[in-house]
Amino acid sequence: MAAETWNLAGDMAFAPKRAVERILKDKDSQLLQAGAVLLLYMAVSAVFYRLKPEGFPTPPEGWTPPVVPRGLWFWVRVQLWTPLLTAVLLATTAWFSQLLRGEHLPRRMLAAVLSGAIPVLLLVVYANHLIPSWAFGGAWLVLAALMAPGYRRMPPGRWKPLAATLMAVNALALAGTPLFTLAVLTRSETFYHGLEFGLLFWTLGVATSAVSAVLDLPAPRAFAAVFLGLLSQILFVFSMSTLGVLPNDVLKALMAV
Repeated sequence: MAAETWNLAGDMAFAPKRAVERILKDKDSQLLQAGAVLLLYMAVSAVFYRLKPEGFPTPPEGWTPPVVPRGLWFWVRVQLWTPLLTAVLLATTAWFSQLLRGEHLPRRMLAAVLSGAIPVLLLVVYANHLIPSWAFGGAWLVLAALMAPGYRRMPPGRWKPLAATLMAVNALALAGTPLFTLAVLTRSETFYHGLEFGLLFWTLGVATSAVSAVLDLPAPRAFAAVFLGLLSQILFVFSMSTLGVLPNDVLKALMAV
């Protein structure tokens, strides 16, 4: 199983087309391997951020790194949010992919953007104390219910490959860990930030290509679905923080990971 996991991780990072072929050929087995890739990413990430100096790279203005470095358990708690965030990414990417499928792309793109704006408006309204917390949480449940018709259009046989793809894409972060480690050891903030941007665009490119193949969706539409899914993931994190479910220190750590 370990060899299969490494093979899937390596293919997703450096030969995504072959990785998708693996996933589509053996959905159940590759779903397990992708889950193992996700768990490996969580473990490596927790150790990396535990060992990385808290003040590197220089934190944003107004944020002071803790005097005492946070322990491994703190970073494990941060990573325990990863499976839930991956599920959010899966749900939203699948939904946007179906919304963007079909004719009249400009109209569908506008509908997708407006749909993504609704959670932002909810956050703004709640942050300004215009609605109570129960109404804010209830609005999210209503939004989830309204998404149900879109899920019914999703081909049943594509859920597992899409889930495997979005979990396995964490292999890119694993592949970049040695370079991030080098940036930390050399204390090069320029190198570190350059790697962050590089990893972001690399991940978007690979995820777009893989989702396009898995869902048989044109690449521009697949990119929009993945991008809007990632934005929804971020909005979910802020919503959990706003509701008090997610502690502020974990929120800041998630934004840095």
